[in-house]
Amino acid sequence: MALVPTLNDRAQRLADYLAANATLLRVAVHTTAGARVIDCGVKAPGGLQAGLGLARVCLAGLAEVTLIQGEVGGVACPHVVVSSDTPIAACMASQYAGWQVSVGKFFAMGSGPMRAAYGKEDIFADIGLREKPAVAVGTLESRKLPDDAVIDHLRQALEIPANKLTLCVAPAASCADTSRGRSRAGATALPVKPGRVKGLSRRVDRGEPSGESRRIQRPG
Repeated sequence: MALVPTLNDRAQRLADYLAANATLLRVAVHTTAGARVIDCGVKAPGGLQAGLGLARVCLAGLAEVTLIQGEVGGVACPHVVVSSDTPIAACMASQYAGWQVSVGKFFAMGSGPMRAAYGKEDIFADIGLREKPAVAVGTLESRKLPDDAVIDHLRQALEIPANKLTLCVAPAASCADTSRGRSRAGATALPVKPGRVKGLSRRVDRGEPSGESRRIQRPG
């Protein structure tokens, strides 16, 4: 009997694709304290395709994410379309930015399926879907790449070796994270008690990041 891949297993395959096509997608791959860090817009330029890849990793491959032509106020603007038959797993257990990662002067909003491996957010009491995967994959919304201390913090929180951890990183104002951030509208469209939701399709203009998203700061 074939084993069903975890959310993190699914995201690992997509992160592998990003890493294998780093030059084409204009991302950079680093090893930090043993963990794989994929820079999608901090120092690397990133781009639209990197943003789509980042969104798919964040959704653990459980949603279709595409760009289509559209307009906002009569001005041409790409729209991000997200469709999923498993929106609770894709959006709430994986994509939702619910983990504040704060280590020293480093702060990021953590999302992606590593949240299901961590499993300590209140939302998991409602939706279940906690998992103990062999690998962990997450995304960090930050202007800085994580250092050794951040990797050590996450490794301990996730209870996995650092070499089994992959982090995709991009600031909110980057080209890549704008696409990923707009794809997150699927998560915000779901009700607080989403147990009866069986599918989701959401279209949002890609636009530019809001002033608020540009100024995500460490609390306190």
